[in-house]
Amino acid sequence: MTVPPPDRNDFFKIDVTVEAEETGIRFDQFVSAHLPESSRRTVNQMIRLGRITVNNSAKKPGHRLQFMDQVTGEIPVPGNADPCEILPEPLDLDILYEDNCLLVINKPPGLVVHPAPGHPSGTLVHGLCYHYPEIKLAGPPDRPGIVHRLDKDTSGLLLVAKTEKARSHLAGLFQSRKVEKTYLAFVYGNPVDESGRVTHRISRHKKHRKKMAVSPDPAEGRAADTTWRVVDRFNGVCLLRLGIKTGRTHQIRVHCTAIGHPLVGDDTYGYRNPLRALKLPGETAGLISTIHRQMLHASTITFPHPETGLQTTVEAPLPEDMANFHQLLKNTL
Repeated sequence: MTVPPPDRNDFFKIDVTVEAEETGIRFDQFVSAHLPESSRRTVNQMIRLGRITVNNSAKKPGHRLQFMDQVTGEIPVPGNADPCEILPEPLDLDILYEDNCLLVINKPPGLVVHPAPGHPSGTLVHGLCYHYPEIKLAGPPDRPGIVHRLDKDTSGLLLVAKTEKARSHLAGLFQSRKVEKTYLAFVYGNPVDESGRVTHRISRHKKHRKKMAVSPDPAEGRAADTTWRVVDRFNGVCLLRLGIKTGRTHQIRVHCTAIGHPLVGDDTYGYRNPLRALKLPGETAGLISTIHRQMLHASTITFPHPETGLQTTVEAPLPEDMANFHQLLKNTL
């Protein structure tokens, strides 16, 4: 491939078709091979930020390419400023626990955790870099300190590493499933039982690539394990406490929908028109019409501390919107 000259913004434009002999190669290796002047680090950053895509879709660096896939995008000319460098922004942080190696933050709904396509600024990471400049050394430049994530509209506890040593240790705890997370969620309907467990495997939706779905085929998808228990029952809505033993993308949202109790406010996995589908009582229907995000909150996290090994538990109260919704539901009884 002949690399075109940089444009006026000092980026190389990439437009490459995968040849037959390149089938199966990793996405990041393919790009690096075609752009030997660029570092592997920069290539990975640009891929993760969605600046280099496969068939116009964002993929992970380890994605395996297929014959005739089209790899397109842009990458900075070596030696110029790194566009993946996080510029600190003075965002308010609700810190519930802090010591010399980690933070536990109570993330509000609507806040994106780290830069991604469509969200180049205003993320939690930008705020972390403002308050803790040293955190830039803890992990990849585009997501320093981050060891797990919450969806944009999910509120609650997020564990953040302040040092690379702590980040590596915490990542290992998550991988070995030694971190316990509990969530609270309002769902539609009232389960017959008081508690239960969902173990449907989860994979990428076959038609809607931004969605996940349960997989009936045991050979597909990834194992996922969610437990649930009823906390409160109302007219057409229920409050659940949920625990996850795995951390799959959208796991709780997908599993709740799979058992017939999608999250209130979840436009992606819930009912298109819940008021019509469920024939909810008038008061409940009126309350739900005011909801503008999935009613999901990461309420408790427990983990062995990276330095002491002691079990550490942090709790976050319901955010204002969910607490108000809870009280108004009680008033309907």
